[in-house]
Amino acid sequence: MTDTPLRRRVVVLLALAQLTAPLAARPSAAQQPFDSATWDIRAAESRIEPYRGRAALLLRDGAAWLTRSRFLNGTIEFDVAFGDGPAFPGVAFRAASRTDYELFYMRAGSNGRPDATQYTPVLHGLYGWQIYTGPAYDAAVRWTFDRWMHVKLVVAGTRAEVFVDSDTAVQVIPRLRGAEVAGEVGFVVAPGSARFANVVVRAESEPRLTGTPPAVRDSTPATIVRSWRVSPPFAESSLAGVTELAAAPGAVPGSGWCALDVEERGIANLARLAGVDSGRNTVVAAVTLDADHAMTARVRFGFSDRVRVFLNGRLLYAGNASFATRDPEFLGTVGLFDELALPLRRGPNELWLAVSETFGGWAITADLPERRGIRVSP
Repeated sequence: MTDTPLRRRVVVLLALAQLTAPLAARPSAAQQPFDSATWDIRAAESRIEPYRGRAALLLRDGAAWLTRSRFLNGTIEFDVAFGDGPAFPGVAFRAASRTDYELFYMRAGSNGRPDATQYTPVLHGLYGWQIYTGPAYDAAVRWTFDRWMHVKLVVAGTRAEVFVDSDTAVQVIPRLRGAEVAGEVGFVVAPGSARFANVVVRAESEPRLTGTPPAVRDSTPATIVRSWRVSPPFAESSLAGVTELAAAPGAVPGSGWCALDVEERGIANLARLAGVDSGRNTVVAAVTLDADHAMTARVRFGFSDRVRVFLNGRLLYAGNASFATRDPEFLGTVGLFDELALPLRRGPNELWLAVSETFGGWAITADLPERRGIRVSP
């Protein structure tokens, strides 16, 4: 062939292709091998094993944390496989600690249902799926059981998108509820078991989001209680048989109480202040109702998991909305589902709701539909 500018250009392009081809074939530098130097694994059962052509981490009832990872924004990709039995495999990110992180997980038993996936912040070790529910937090996805599925999570600021075997997001999370700080990445399966493979974590300063957030109507009543006064935690057992309550058990009068504002749908997530530790699973959430005159006032309320309602120290109501307590399909999600008539006296009245938690969401909400003549303060 005659030496021409065109020939020289072709030769250079071929040489570049030969140089770059081996680079393209190499695994991404962000891909994370499963070894003890890279992962901190705490589980009832875990092992590295071949599964359907891939080196996989089997994880049962536990977590695997990518040590020294510092992820704020970017992309997390992995392959996951699980059966059709009870299993809740998920990916944790922005973990400030092993008890405070953002979590996206999959419900094997909800295949194709509106709650097949779930986003929730985990605060002080407590999930919040009974609080964060609906199209802003859940999505319908069909699983392919006992086969590899590819999951991609893209996180940017206060938003995130999830892709499962698709270039179209199956879930768009319009607002992440945890702290916007860099933290560890991990995998959590509790309960149940799942396998993970081909884990890639890429930190990016400005990852591209392509999905459209779901249209969610704000159903919060204008008369909702916006802020609560919350006691330090104490043991639920200290309220057994109590019908008169003058002080929160174990609390020093005038100290230790914290203010807590409500979030979506007027719900206060009590786990923002504390977790369940050493049997201390109960707090008092209180407001003061200052009435112009003696009257009977309606209050609608919701709670998770259990509540005792006291007005001016006297027990008016006790209820249990824990998971599966009212019927086998009862989820215990929080809403304004209960109602009381409050006999208010003229002047300040103390409305105390002692709320106890087991799992799924530690929460309180209340609405006073007729506010005329009543001033509400935490």
